[in-house]
Parts: sequence; structure tokens; C-alpha cells
Amino acid sequence: MAAGSGGLVGAAPVTGLSPAQIRNRMILSARVIITDHWPRQGQRDWCPICHCKWMCDPTLDAYAYLREVGQGRYVPPQMR
Repeated sequence: MAAGSGGLVGAAPVTGLSPAQIRNRMILSARVIITDHWPRQGQRDWCPICHCKWMCDPTLDAYAYLREVGQGRYVPPQMR
């Protein structure tokens, strides 16, 4: 949005969600990323999405976010 067009430059879009709701959705998204990129049985150390050595960049980023919010020890339910 250009300056002078009536809106704030750099303002966040209005979502109607509270900061706690946004945080919870981001935590859920990070967990989904980790679950989707978790190696499958018989393919240890291989990301089924990225087709590269595990831990792939999306998994590392998701874990970094979870660590930042104090929930970094997540393991997908099927692996427990």
C-alpha cells in the first residue's frame, strides 16, 4: 500500500484474531509441518516431502519456532 493511499504503510492485516489465537495457530502449523516432514517407517533420516536428508529446512524452522514459544520437544503422535 503506498503512502498517501489512506492506509498505514507496513501495518499488519486485520485478521479479527487475538494474539493468543494467532500464536496457537502458528504452534499448530509448526506441528503439522514437523509431522508431515517426519521420516516414514523404513526410510529413516529421509524427508518424505523435501526428498532430502532429515532434518530438512522446514522441520528445522518449525522446531526453532516451537523452541521460541517454549514447546520445542514436539514428537508426532504416531512416533510416541
